[in-house]
Amino acid sequence: MTENIESEFKDTSVVYEKEAQRSRIHYAVADSDSLLGTTSDTVHILLVEFAKLSKAIVAATSLEEVKAAAKPSADMFAPLLDKHLANQLTFPYQHKDITRVYDEISTRAQGVADIIKP
Repeated sequence: MTENIESEFKDTSVVYEKEAQRSRIHYAVADSDSLLGTTSDTVHILLVEFAKLSKAIVAATSLEEVKAAAKPSADMFAPLLDKHLANQLTFPYQHKDITRVYDEISTRAQGVADIIKP
């Protein structure tokens, strides 16, 4: 764990607030397994679309072919982006300090890597 996250949990009010938020999320939005499923779906969509885009860009020989390669993904994500740009949809990371988000990503990724590496 980073110093940042360790020091955060020394303040019990932060722990209680996080637990209260998690409880509200569980009852008002979805349980942890459902949230994990949605996260998994999101990552899989991004992975497949990124792979298709990367493959098409590598094969492209002109700017027009690059644009054509990007169009299916752009079309797929357009409704989501339109809602976001119209302030009808925000994402949790937008309501957190981005440095903290990156720290959490790094800390958790490294923690898992440390456990699974040979």
